[in-house]
Amino acid sequence: MEFSVFKNDFFKKSGKPFNYAIAIPACNEETYIERCLKACSFSMNSFNMQGAITVLINNSHDNTLNLARDWANSCEIPVLIVDVKFPPALSHAGKARQTALGIASKCVSRQGYLLTTDADSHPYPDWVENSISPMEAGKADMVCGQIFLDPEAADRLPDLILKRGDIEEEYRTISREINHLINPDPINSWPFHGQTSGASIAVTVRAYREVGGLPAVPVGEDRALAKAFETNDLAILYADDVKVWTSSRLGGRAKGGMADTIAARVAGRKHICDESVELAEAVLSRALWRAKFRLAYATSQNLTTLYAEAGINAPADFPDFKTFGALWSYVEKSSPLLARRRLSWEEMYLELPKLKQVREDVRAMVRPRLKRMQMSRAQ
Repeated sequence: MEFSVFKNDFFKKSGKPFNYAIAIPACNEETYIERCLKACSFSMNSFNMQGAITVLINNSHDNTLNLARDWANSCEIPVLIVDVKFPPALSHAGKARQTALGIASKCVSRQGYLLTTDADSHPYPDWVENSISPMEAGKADMVCGQIFLDPEAADRLPDLILKRGDIEEEYRTISREINHLINPDPINSWPFHGQTSGASIAVTVRAYREVGGLPAVPVGEDRALAKAFETNDLAILYADDVKVWTSSRLGGRAKGGMADTIAARVAGRKHICDESVELAEAVLSRALWRAKFRLAYATSQNLTTLYAEAGINAPADFPDFKTFGALWSYVEKSSPLLARRRLSWEEMYLELPKLKQVREDVRAMVRPRLKRMQMSRAQ
């Protein structure tokens, strides 16, 4: 596998592990790479902690490498750039981000932090500080930021595409609220954005190593990492004050990524919704089953009967789960009652009124509990 390594003078002179590093995978990003790097450095300069930028350029055939090197030589931020050519079977977004984070983790202390974004994105000025501060305070093991389409680029998209996206986001938000009402999240108070995107993820080095790093899956590596954290009962904070702009380009680098999705919709191909979009009945059922298993796990109940009710065939010995997250992951994979079916946009749109009614019903069901909690806090 061909690769080359470049370190600017500030990186060479650092002489010790950094407190954090930003990992940026880049493939044919000559249009955006300088903007991304400038935004990251500005955010770093606004935070009083020593950090570095690591860029993993993979399988590029444009001017990304030269532009990144030139910028690194002109800045006062430690920068490490690795240029690599993966074989075709490994030339995908998951492998690129895994490698970028792996390089970054070797530059950071064991008590440090890893951040990652996309080369076609540019973080807000307070992105680094707001990503790290909750972890530094011990409130989270992972911090996920909000992603917004670059306004100028979004203005070039057809209004119908933007409107459809807004309605789908409304559906996902209502679904999250239903689950939150039934399964209150101790880390995130409602409302929270719930986005898990490689354009804005921050983790502690300790937790990242605990889960074995980012899974090198071709598509959805960001969600796979979040799933690994959930399985290990690690705290994920969906921070509203952590924000990143990203492009709305139609020529994507990651097959199945955001750009691919936008391009398919602009071209008029069938609009299949995000995998988190389910029928209203399924949203409610999943939340209720989660609550049942959480209660059983918390009270050390025998799970055999509950497994049977969920349609899970009993093996000779059920696994002994050390975390609720591991148990719930097993249940979701094993229960036919929880098998997911992705909806078309049209199906989702017709289902939206039903989902809103489910939310109202659940709100009414949990209102006495919420009132008791409010009274307890007031005392």
